[in-house]
Amino acid sequence: MPTQPRRLRSGRIFDWVVIPVSTFVFLGLVLYHYRRLDEQHADTKLAKELASETLVDAPIPKISNVWPGWRGPNRDGVSTETNILTTWPTDGPKELWRQPVGVGYSSFAVADGRVITTFQDGDFEAVVAYDADSGKERWRFRHPAQYRNSFGDGPRATPTIAGDFVYSLGGTGVLHCLKAKANADFVERVWSLDFAQVFNARMPKWGVGHTPLIDGDRIYIMPGGADGNAFAALDKKTGAILWKKHDDEPSYASPIAGVFAGEKQILFFAGARLVAVAPDTGEELWDHPRVVDSNCNIATPIVVGDYVFISAGYNRGCAVLKIEKAGDTWKPALVYAHRRMRNHFSTSVRRGDFLYGFDDTNLTCMNFRTGEILWKERGFDKGSVLLVANQLIIYGENGILALADATPKEYTEKSRFTFTKNGRSCWSVPVLANGKLYVRDHERLVCFDVAAKK
Repeated sequence: MPTQPRRLRSGRIFDWVVIPVSTFVFLGLVLYHYRRLDEQHADTKLAKELASETLVDAPIPKISNVWPGWRGPNRDGVSTETNILTTWPTDGPKELWRQPVGVGYSSFAVADGRVITTFQDGDFEAVVAYDADSGKERWRFRHPAQYRNSFGDGPRATPTIAGDFVYSLGGTGVLHCLKAKANADFVERVWSLDFAQVFNARMPKWGVGHTPLIDGDRIYIMPGGADGNAFAALDKKTGAILWKKHDDEPSYASPIAGVFAGEKQILFFAGARLVAVAPDTGEELWDHPRVVDSNCNIATPIVVGDYVFISAGYNRGCAVLKIEKAGDTWKPALVYAHRRMRNHFSTSVRRGDFLYGFDDTNLTCMNFRTGEILWKERGFDKGSVLLVANQLIIYGENGILALADATPKEYTEKSRFTFTKNGRSCWSVPVLANGKLYVRDHERLVCFDVAAKK
């Protein structure tokens, strides 16, 4: 009698067929993902030019111990202070003072003995000034506003100090000009401007997050939206609109000024492209498409001579553009682009030929000239970086605060300690001014003494 073929039981089919096939498909997807990350697009001619180009550093500010707003005097995240500690005690530098704060992601503006930040204060957004030496609260301006989001409430942008005036943009899109003299213990509102009312601006998914750029007598903002409301320039004394143009959706990246071929331009890293405009008129000079999920261009562009570095998270990666001019026409030429430096919420810093920043959750050193990755370091989750005296001050999303050498050879850590265990509240960039390091989460602002003893 012939033997009947044996049937595989359903459990064995799963073990012998489904699991191996699923594993093979999964490994294939992983391999494809990492090959995409390694993929680099480069213009051979332009890459050779950049390899031998003389890179120009930003001018050193006349007063090196101030930090007037977002990313410092040059908006580059670089402090020019010297005589700073090269190692910290095990439990961190000496604490000088602390103050309670509310939720929010604002960094700090420091000048004239004042430290200014913003946070949620009940039903109000508060702009608060503290004495830099003692931590005593000098004044508090409160505006009825609440931005709420499941990923974090409160204001996002960083205040800017310009002489006797302080400019602050809240999470709901209300910009305030405040007058507060350096030694005053009171503040007065000069003018306010509501993006929704004036520009019919749409609220971005994660709140209004860019810090306005003050350049000369103008303030450059990104309300975003159709009918010529994307970008605008205001008179910084009165808040009057000098021009408004273009139809771009807003992002969270702060505008920055650059000088190309001797001509100043204002760069907006908008929701779907990088745009350069003429400062006086807002006329578009050039653009470069850069689409990211939910318009999440967040990191500030970095201008290096005639080159611009941009980066974004959500697997979008980075690019270096050379800004060229032929006759009256501007052209952003792509030098290289890849997905191995994906700045999410924080911006990289540059020292010489090298960039230091977060590729998603990995602290990364990259050769700016070539795009080559020289090292990566885990252990911070996402985070932010400040450059001072050839050192990196690193603040991780997991609350770790660390000090490391800014060297392309390898990651060399000098010190670390846990500042907080308050999770995503660590997205505020630390600031160094006059030998003091200011760090915050959603509950407290702490001032550390990091000046080296003479």
